[in-house]
Amino acid sequence: MPGSDDAVQRAIHALETGGTAVWIRRMLAFAFIVGLALFYLLHEFRGLATSQAMDQAQIGRELLLGHGWATKFARPLAAGQLQRRGRNVAGKIWTDTYNAPLPPLVDAIALLPVRSHLKMTPHDIVYVGDRMIALLSIALFLASVAVLFLIARRLFDQKVALLSCALILVCDTFWQYSLSGLPQMLLLLLFNPTIYLLVRAIETQAEGRTVRRWLALAGVGFGMLALSHALTIWIFLPTLVFAALYFRPRLRAAVWMLAPFLLLYAPWLLRNYLVCGNPAGVAFFSFFDQLGMSEAGYMRHLAIDYHAIGFGILRNKISDNVAAQASRILQYFGWSVVALFFFAALLHPFRRAATAATRWLVLVMWGGAAVGMAVYGINEEQGVAANQLHLLFVPIMTCFGLAYLLVQWNRLEITSRLARVGFLTLLFVLCGGPMIFNLLLASAKPSVRWPPYVPPYIAVINDWMKPEEITATDMPWAVAWYADRRAVWLPDTLRGFTDMSDYNLLGGKINALYLTPISGSQNTLKDILKGEYKDWATVILRSVDLKKFPLPWATLLGLDNEGVFFSDHDRQKAGAGQP
Repeated sequence: MPGSDDAVQRAIHALETGGTAVWIRRMLAFAFIVGLALFYLLHEFRGLATSQAMDQAQIGRELLLGHGWATKFARPLAAGQLQRRGRNVAGKIWTDTYNAPLPPLVDAIALLPVRSHLKMTPHDIVYVGDRMIALLSIALFLASVAVLFLIARRLFDQKVALLSCALILVCDTFWQYSLSGLPQMLLLLLFNPTIYLLVRAIETQAEGRTVRRWLALAGVGFGMLALSHALTIWIFLPTLVFAALYFRPRLRAAVWMLAPFLLLYAPWLLRNYLVCGNPAGVAFFSFFDQLGMSEAGYMRHLAIDYHAIGFGILRNKISDNVAAQASRILQYFGWSVVALFFFAALLHPFRRAATAATRWLVLVMWGGAAVGMAVYGINEEQGVAANQLHLLFVPIMTCFGLAYLLVQWNRLEITSRLARVGFLTLLFVLCGGPMIFNLLLASAKPSVRWPPYVPPYIAVINDWMKPEEITATDMPWAVAWYADRRAVWLPDTLRGFTDMSDYNLLGGKINALYLTPISGSQNTLKDILKGEYKDWATVILRSVDLKKFPLPWATLLGLDNEGVFFSDHDRQKAGAGQP
């Protein structure tokens, strides 16, 4: 029938060019994103990846329970800091001064829906808390991509914005960081709006209007970033210089950014000072990483011998870190070839003044971050690192890199639509290579991150230890998170361990000792005998005479018997057993 034919033709036309086609594309994009999220959550996720992620998570649980920024993870160096500042060690050591405040707060929000199910049992393989934190982290990542779209659309056009967002979504590194529990996705969600506010400030000045509001809001953004990771201050400082040189009036422009930053960040510094006598808390000592020993090695001491640290060691540390960043820059950029073309885009004369100015702003910010990472180092665990700030710049740099590549492609005057599609496909294949590899060659992976973590075995300690008792261990962050019990980082010497326990430095005796592959099988015999755990070599090698050891009861606890738990009495009989 003629009427029916017309209706069919109209429907087909709507599917091809009308609003229906737009909604179909949106639904396909949404399905693609949901599919990726499910793939990573169900196939790639094996629990939180790093010590800092677990440390912040257990503080988040304390926040959720109304205990404030309390911790169940004690560092001997924090105890020494409290002693030197005349503070009550037993009263203050269980108040965290190492982590920034916002990541644990976000973790507390993630844990809220499962508040009544936070006790891990020996029969749970993946902790429900881990899953909730990863789920919220993925949500933060996707929200940051939405903000990136707004930035790219203002600087370029909608097509570049959509393609840039798609390139970020196929970057495997972002998804891996989303699963890690580290604060990078929170940082990204704060960083992208801050860039958006600075772009608006640049546009507003070009229009001859006051930029006070935009710079003040950007200062708030940087304050929130600093409260999420102190290393982002290295991004703020060069941005402050840029604001003073670019915006008018110069001095007032810098003040408009600095004032809200200080109003947000100063109270946390004051809080740390009141707790431990140092505005930077025990995190201050992170600077000494690689200066003679690792940060972990220093944190296990009660004090640092500053006389052993010279300028030459500091110079070597910085030069080594600069060389490491340069040699691994593509990896730190998430293997995004397009993002690296940002540096080529610096030579391109963009027509829009705001776009041209923003690229120099991004360069200045990235330079500050690179210097900060050179000073403090990038220490990876399980392929991710808490200090990896290059990742924050990949989205905005991808926008510039893609715009530059599209301009160069247009200059070739290749009119074939197939060739253009092929060119864009090549870019996606190059940037999404690791993800494509995972999708096409997906194979079964271990259900836990072993070595060194096996959460069910760690959870047993919850039944063996009372809430007020303390366990010394080489993985206190995991005991605090999975077992929900107080743990102190294994002191550097047996003498230090004995003194700390006998004098109740932490508010009670140390009732147990838990050693894992971190100090044992993950190291060579030379590392065990001469490394940072050398004073514990006989205990690690299990050749200690238990009759003379302060914790005479021992049981194997871990896969392949690679973990061992020492205690003052047989706790296994009173506990719930092992997995």
